[in-house]
Amino acid sequence: MPLKRSRELKPLSSEHHQALLVAYQLRKGLAGHGESAGAPRDLPGLVALARRYEEGLLRTHTRAEEELLGRHLDPDRLRRLTFEHQELVRLLDLAKGPRPADARQALQAFAELLERHVRWEEQELFPFLEGRVEEAELVHVLAELEKRLVLNKLERQAAKRS
Repeated sequence: MPLKRSRELKPLSSEHHQALLVAYQLRKGLAGHGESAGAPRDLPGLVALARRYEEGLLRTHTRAEEELLGRHLDPDRLRRLTFEHQELVRLLDLAKGPRPADARQALQAFAELLERHVRWEEQELFPFLEGRVEEAELVHVLAELEKRLVLNKLERQAAKRS
């Protein structure tokens, strides 16, 4: 049964849906499945998919979560949030390395962590925040998220033109 998400956190949940698709594509592609939701099956293509995800969404998304939601978290949740975000970036950096076996292993670990992390946020972290943070603050979070999403989109479009 799908979780009901507050309107204010829906932009992040929407990006989580994209993250789960990337994780699925990476897992299927690495396993050599023909049906991989449009993902490439070769290692360079999978690394490129992960790189596009990192540049287009991951960095902006994780920064927004840490800056906008982090101040409402207890130390344990904040520590897990930031550690897992850092670990995702570290794994992607490993996947860009010169050794194919290391890249495959790093992409596999990245896909697994990305899925676990998103499910933790959706099933535990966001409900915690929705029960703890006042609606006026969530409205402020939504406004800031929307602003960041628009800026990120404009930056990506400008980068494509240059």
